Amino acid sequence: MVVADKLYLYRIFENLISNALKFSPANKHIYTSIEEVENKIVVKVRDEGPGFTIEDQRQLYRKFQRLSARPTGGESSTGLGLSIVKALVEKMNGELICQSEEGNGATFIVKLEQSDELPGKISRPF
Repeated sequence: MVVADKLYLYRIFENLISNALKFSPANKHIYTSIEEVENKIVVKVRDEGPGFTIEDQRQLYRKFQRLSARPTGGESSTGLGLSIVKALVEKMNGELICQSEEGNGATFIVKLEQSDELPGKISRPF
């Protein structure tokens, strides 16, 4: 279990997986994993898309930011998704990390605090 808001989690992972699909060429793969590391739950979403340039990585979480990579299927992009993901992760006292190299895809890592409390019994509201 994690200290989290169910709707926030849905929005975070829907966005990260949607982006991975949107920016990956046909016949490439999307990978997800979840593991426990040092009392945190770590979820990774990795793609085989174009990755991010150094400059893109500096701008990654800004609102309305258009990066150099373009959707592979001509989909639209508002440039809001990653800024929303980062805000939601941080509201849950989590951490969002992007690992990427231009031309080698990207991995987004979400780290959330573990909880031993039962659902509905979390002591702090979101």
